[in-house]
Amino acid sequence: MPADWVSLNSLGPQDGEAVALSVPPVTPPELYDAYAAHAHEHPVAQRFISTGDGRPLRVSDVAMPDEFRSLALYREVYAVLGIEHQVAFTLPAPAGHLLAVALSRGEDDFTDAEVALLARARPHLIQAYRNALEFTALLRRLGEAPLEPRRDLAAYGLTRREAEVVRRVASGLGNGDIAAALGLSERTVEKHLEHAYRKLGVRSRSEAAKLAWGIAAERERRDGRTTLPYVDST
Repeated sequence: MPADWVSLNSLGPQDGEAVALSVPPVTPPELYDAYAAHAHEHPVAQRFISTGDGRPLRVSDVAMPDEFRSLALYREVYAVLGIEHQVAFTLPAPAGHLLAVALSRGEDDFTDAEVALLARARPHLIQAYRNALEFTALLRRLGEAPLEPRRDLAAYGLTRREAEVVRRVASGLGNGDIAAALGLSERTVEKHLEHAYRKLGVRSRSEAAKLAWGIAAERERRDGRTTLPYVDST
């Protein structure tokens, strides 16, 4: 959908508690401070907060042009950027917080058809966002997991070192990073992966990662935590 800016905006319960990430980045950077100071004035944000309905809304749906332009938020941020029109919708956020995606334009308001398209897309974007949060949580728990022997891959015959390499592949590391972390050469990492692929019955790092995450998910179902497995070399 054509837009001059797309931003992810997080508002906390108190005035001044606001953060925005914008593509392209907003310049000068001081505008982010001005946004944080006045974000709670935004008429669409106020409507989201008061109704709890996060479906797409245009500024023009809730405020007259003169009313919008009278806000300090407009004068100190949007007018500087040349933003005259905006549509926004929310994503899931903790109680008392607002997380919204906003699309902004300098010319031509967003049409009814564009708002309807965002309304159809929003459930899918919410699911993608929840998936990203869950994946991040899994990676965090993986990173915090103790590096101790596990028996989950024993049935596949992986050595401890091979399992260490597969674990790091599943967490998204490249061979160079794995080699540096384990004090190995990249060639040795490649050999460990070749052996692991053969034992796991897979042909690529993506297939090995998928299998490792499946093992992690099974462990989580079993005991409530996620750790990609190591195995004893004995």
